[in-house]
Amino acid sequence: MRPSLADARRTLLSAVRSLPAEAVPLPEAAARIAQEAIRARICLPASDCAAVDGYAIRVADLAGSGARRLPLHGTVTAGPAVPPPLPPGHCMAVMTGALLPPGADAVVPTEAAHREKDAVGMVTIPAAGSGIRRAGDEARPGEILLSPGTPVDPRALERLAGQGITRVAVPRRARVHIIATGDELVAPGETPGNGQRVASNLPMLDALVRACGGQGERSAVAPDDPGPLRQALAPFLAADLVLTVGGTLRGSKDLTKAVLTELGATFLFDGVAMRPGSSCAAATAGRAMILCLPGSPGAAFLGFVALARPLLGALHGRPQPVPAFAARLAEPLEPSQEETLLFSGVVQEEAGTIAFRRRGQGWPALGLLAPVAVGESRVEHITVELLPLAGG
Repeated sequence: MRPSLADARRTLLSAVRSLPAEAVPLPEAAARIAQEAIRARICLPASDCAAVDGYAIRVADLAGSGARRLPLHGTVTAGPAVPPPLPPGHCMAVMTGALLPPGADAVVPTEAAHREKDAVGMVTIPAAGSGIRRAGDEARPGEILLSPGTPVDPRALERLAGQGITRVAVPRRARVHIIATGDELVAPGETPGNGQRVASNLPMLDALVRACGGQGERSAVAPDDPGPLRQALAPFLAADLVLTVGGTLRGSKDLTKAVLTELGATFLFDGVAMRPGSSCAAATAGRAMILCLPGSPGAAFLGFVALARPLLGALHGRPQPVPAFAARLAEPLEPSQEETLLFSGVVQEEAGTIAFRRRGQGWPALGLLAPVAVGESRVEHITVELLPLAGG
């Protein structure tokens, strides 16, 4: 019996272990998963400083006298120079990031004040501490900046760079080998002859692999012949992930699964209760994960985003399921009673709701229409998973 898509995904994730870590420069760590706790080395900011452009004041100078106008006593710009103390009853112009003049306890934003020659009028009396970044507000030595299993997002990169940290340990990128099978196929760049066509799945899948953080190392085209197919597949099993395209059905020319078995592969499942892609299969051979996809480009695409995407996520340290949400169907789709139906499409905001449609402008998405009970034929919502942009 074919597993459901949900069960097939759980089987894949339970069979996958995160790849070994490598220390990479900050730009290369973006969107990858931290493998070690990273702690702050220094106090940031090192001293109290202005959080906004404005005027440093002593709140008591306004609150006690009722004055809203203070004489201006110079300007403090950002930099290492220690500013002079703030004289009583005066204010000082400060730039964002400038060290706070000794004696000041608030910074009035420029937009909340109006300058009058050598004096500044204040619209309101600020609270003590407002407009100030205190020493250590961002980080103190020993504080955890990044926990294991946390995505290295752009904000994290900024925090790490501010601490003088230049490298992060993340799982290395999965090495992926892709092989397309079929007597009728020629490699991209070759001119197809009579009855032949280009193996166009190869660049598509390579782009999807890169969008999911992997590295497409090798690709090949193999005929529907056991000997050459075995010869082509054997060296590919040194990869972290092998994607085969075509030869997944049960015809006389569909040899991929049989040849993989001969090469020592153990199948985790053979077929999935989804459409298209019902012939998808997954196996292991040594340390390699293997995913067999149908040869039809549309089915190969949907099979990849349904199965290979979460598999690559787990290899890269993301064992959690791909985030999903419900969207309103912008057009009718008829569900199945036995299979999850897969649709490529886009999501967009329409009339205050998120709608899924198969064509149009919007964010690329995978739509998953779950099986329904007997007699139920009308559905109004679909489960949606946003797709990564190729190269992202």
